[in-house]
Amino acid sequence: MPRPVAELVAEPRHAGAVAGADALGEASGGDRLLVRIGVWTGADGRVTRARFRATTCASLIAYAEAACALLEGGRAPDALGADALRAEVAGVHPGHLDRAELVVAALRAAAVPRLRLTERSPA
Repeated sequence: MPRPVAELVAEPRHAGAVAGADALGEASGGDRLLVRIGVWTGADGRVTRARFRATTCASLIAYAEAACALLEGGRAPDALGADALRAEVAGVHPGHLDRAELVVAALRAAAVPRLRLTERSPA
């Protein structure tokens, strides 16, 4: 059942600092839109925590909130597309449906593998 934008924006449980995340993705769009998503993973590679920071666009915040909740609920980042996000959020203005794609772009940027210090070979 999709949750309304107003509900997701009123109490965004996943808005917060992204510093220290195992992976961090960022995407920006027109109208000075920006979203950052930080993802923490367990030893098994599953998402254990997801947080976002976004500019003040209710639709962007709602989509980022929904994405983080889905990730923490077990959805793999690469299995989360714009259509899936749109299905999770009700009441988005038709002119703001593209905000889902912006959130997905941030997720894709976070999915790029990073070398951790413990994974580097000795010099």
